[in-house]
Amino acid sequence: MKTEDKKKISIKTNYILNLLRVFSTAFITIFTMPYLNRVLGVENVGKVEYVFTIINYFVLFSAVGIPMYGIREVSKLRQNKKALFTLVSELLLILSITTVLSYAFIFGILLNLQALSNYRNLLLIMSAMVLFSNIGAEWYFQGIENQKFITIRNVVVRFSIFGLIFILVKDDKDYVTYSILFTIMLFGANFINLIVILREIISNKIVFSDLRLKKHLKPIFSIFVATVSVNIYLQLDNFLIGSISGDKYVAYYALANKLIRYLISFIIIIGSVALPRLSYLYHSNKLQYNQLLKKVFDFMMIIAIPSSIYFFIFSSDIILFMGGEDFLAADLTMKILSPLCIIVSFAYFFGFLVLYAQEKEKIYTFATIFSAVVSLILNFYSIKRYQHNGAAVVALIAEFIAIIVMFFYINKEKRSVKIFNINFIKIIVANVILFILIQILKNNVVVENKLIGWLTFSALFVTSYTLGLLALKEENSIHYLKQIFSKRTITNK
Repeated sequence: MKTEDKKKISIKTNYILNLLRVFSTAFITIFTMPYLNRVLGVENVGKVEYVFTIINYFVLFSAVGIPMYGIREVSKLRQNKKALFTLVSELLLILSITTVLSYAFIFGILLNLQALSNYRNLLLIMSAMVLFSNIGAEWYFQGIENQKFITIRNVVVRFSIFGLIFILVKDDKDYVTYSILFTIMLFGANFINLIVILREIISNKIVFSDLRLKKHLKPIFSIFVATVSVNIYLQLDNFLIGSISGDKYVAYYALANKLIRYLISFIIIIGSVALPRLSYLYHSNKLQYNQLLKKVFDFMMIIAIPSSIYFFIFSSDIILFMGGEDFLAADLTMKILSPLCIIVSFAYFFGFLVLYAQEKEKIYTFATIFSAVVSLILNFYSIKRYQHNGAAVVALIAEFIAIIVMFFYINKEKRSVKIFNINFIKIIVANVILFILIQILKNNVVVENKLIGWLTFSALFVTSYTLGLLALKEENSIHYLKQIFSKRTITNK
């Protein structure tokens, strides 16, 4: 087998494993959300989401950009064990320092604030996320393009929590129990990662005196600023909604936003899996880099555009199923946020797969800082007047501004590849036809049972879109169709 074939299989395998990992979280969320929303109620769900937003900032600050930096740097050194685990040791040491500083702030200031007195138990419990997230070092496994280990332990732990939620969460007083399970589900398995990495560090005889932290500070700080800026307008909305409007509005926004963000995580998986390879190819083989970049873009758009259409058309059905009538105030919120599937995919593509892979993260940093400032200014007015729906509008504006800034630089510096070609037009045409068809059918065909109607239209949605892509001879659809038939032919022989 040729080396290139092995690489292709590696990307496909890692994509499937990454997909499985994200799917496990999404599956648990989708199947527990209706139960938790009804059992815990709007207020208690809002409390957990509000505290998660606060703690997530400490997770973010303590990580100081290392998750993204680590993937890129590990991918460069994966052939040199000694250098690799020296790097891993240096990054883990930096993380240990930032983790201690984060806990000093949490215990010294946050838990003593009178404004957060009603959330102290939740803050104390969910603060464990800071430690759990940093010791996992998933960036190491992603950098060496080995997703198998972290996928297996993630899936096992998360499905164990899935069962415990239905056993232990019985009424609205169990929101504290849910916060414990939620924390373990997200990061609890990371202790296993740490054991594996420490064993490698010891076996490679890494000496503390050989570690050099200073050389990492400048690049991780640049990435850290960009990551913080992104998360300001990803998390600030929840925090401000809770502070200005109240817990129930956090629950409305979180329901719509969380579902859309989970879907987005599926879309950008291919990008996160391809990032180490793109970083490598950019310096070694520009032709293959451009080819892979174009494939990733098409793949993301094939999923992102119909996803936005789906959330817009079926928002009320989704909200009713996931939250019940108490959450219908989130219907308009989901409609407003639905374009995020497309917008965030573009932002991820330009920011990470183009600029970051080319080590031009400073441009991405500038774009995100600018967007975060705009988000901060607009959110105070929009949330005060329009609550969760105001935050949704600002989220769209902030992401779109970042895209404009990055796209302007990429074109100016002539760093882009030709992504807007005839195949992209075919994807657009297929989605326009899909939108018109489903809207007409949904408005004119009445099904008495709403759940059956939603499921029927959803099946029709997927079928119509697939046939549309094939009819227009979209490159990727035809390619995968040929692969399926060729495999069946080989099997039959």
